[in-house]
Amino acid sequence: MKFSLMMTVIAGLLSTSASYADTTIRIGHATPEVSPIHQSLLYFEKELEKRSNGDIDVEIYPGGQLGSVREMTELVQSGNITMATGASVHLSSTVNELAVLDQFLLFADEDTARNVLDGEAGKSLGTAMEKRGLKSMGFMELGFRSFTNNRAPLDSYDAFAGLRMRSADNPIAISAWRSVDAVPIPLAWGEIYSSLQQNLIFGQESALSSMLVERFFEVQKYVSLTNHIYWPELWMANLEWYNDLDDKDRQLIDEVARETVLLQRDLTLKTNNETLAALKEKGLKVNSLPLEDRERLGKTMNTAIEADIRKKVGSDFYNQFMSNLQP
Repeated sequence: MKFSLMMTVIAGLLSTSASYADTTIRIGHATPEVSPIHQSLLYFEKELEKRSNGDIDVEIYPGGQLGSVREMTELVQSGNITMATGASVHLSSTVNELAVLDQFLLFADEDTARNVLDGEAGKSLGTAMEKRGLKSMGFMELGFRSFTNNRAPLDSYDAFAGLRMRSADNPIAISAWRSVDAVPIPLAWGEIYSSLQQNLIFGQESALSSMLVERFFEVQKYVSLTNHIYWPELWMANLEWYNDLDDKDRQLIDEVARETVLLQRDLTLKTNNETLAALKEKGLKVNSLPLEDRERLGKTMNTAIEADIRKKVGSDFYNQFMSNLQP
């Protein structure tokens, strides 16, 4: 959608909701209403309105009503909406430094990822976002991505050789998969199911929830818990709006936002566990990738893309971020 046309549509949509609160926070996101992101933002809405005694009003626009992640990011930057969420991979074109999160097997588990992003590394990403007019409200999460395929379990490093798999049309990702002798085939998200069905590709990699929602289980035999990349869901606000808040409102918003992020993470973990159980019930065979193979996979892939990542984010930022990953 052309930006000018999109703005007209957005203006009409937002104008239909009147608010008598002193402050109105309008939030857009691309996920469905059943998602942990939307459910946690409902908590944000309820608690913020209650604790502010009605002085702050929250309006949530789910399911991409306000556009794609990139379009909503532009709306936040321009101040036409207050907040939005989006996966880090969709935002690195706006904030180059976020590309450090496109590396593979950076984090051993969710707790490690959360500790890193809640610490100095996350603060450095937040500083980079502020240079683009965005305030980080915290790192929600989509969780780790894993594989489905109908060829064989991905139970070793060598099992990836010759695997025809869907890849995003992203040169860095394509280089990474080729480095382990997989055969990445760039496809739009909506083309995955039919390509699996027609055996144009053997497998695909995604969050566990997508395997169920997109019904990949109908055309796949195996789920391999490779956990090869962790995707944070960034929650961002318009920086100028945030800085103009009075101290009392800013403190309250920060407090409820932190509670919201922690809730969203808990809901995501619960949803992923339920999804894995449902995939097993659908008859898919589940296996894990041994630790030594995961580590070898990550080392090979990250070596292949390190120069590209450094070029995009800058070597100083890269070195600083990676130093925060050391135990």
